[in-house]
Amino acid sequence: MKYAPQEDNRKYDEEARNLIRSLSTERKYELYDIVLKKQKWSNSPTRDLELAAVVKAIESARDVDSFRLTKIKTGYKSDMAANANPRDGFTKPAKKKA
Repeated sequence: MKYAPQEDNRKYDEEARNLIRSLSTERKYELYDIVLKKQKWSNSPTRDLELAAVVKAIESARDVDSFRLTKIKTGYKSDMAANANPRDGFTKPAKKKA
């Protein structure tokens, strides 16, 4: 086993609430995006608990929009949709002018 079991007395929820208390709403959305990306990595059990506590604290904050959090979590379905420009859909070539 990679990690030996240890007794953990930390209050992750309280630490996460204190962390996000001073952040603006935009910063909370940015932190939410970063934490969701970090959760996909291989982390220690302690780190997983910390990240989950931050996600829970941001989701339960009063000044954040739950629909925006859902959009950040689900995201665009493809890389092409996430990085698209308006000119990408224009496929008609310019006509020659006489």
